[in-house]
Amino acid sequence: MNEIQSRITELEAKGWSLAAIADELQVAYNTVQKWKAGERNTRLEKPVLDSLDRLLERKRIPKKRRYQHDNKFTDKR
Repeated sequence: MNEIQSRITELEAKGWSLAAIADELQVAYNTVQKWKAGERNTRLEKPVLDSLDRLLERKRIPKKRRYQHDNKFTDKR
């Protein structure tokens, strides 16, 4: 397990969802999911680790994304 995986696991243990982590880091949910599974690495490991550490220090834990997806493919008729 690499450092990013362990930080994500720690955040989940504190109640963070992968969606909330992705929202806070401003990356796609799939990105965080792949980091956790070890399927993808980032070239910017230090800034990502710093961001994850800041999330670990927070007292308020968001449970879901705070933005709405605009699905371009949904028929709104």
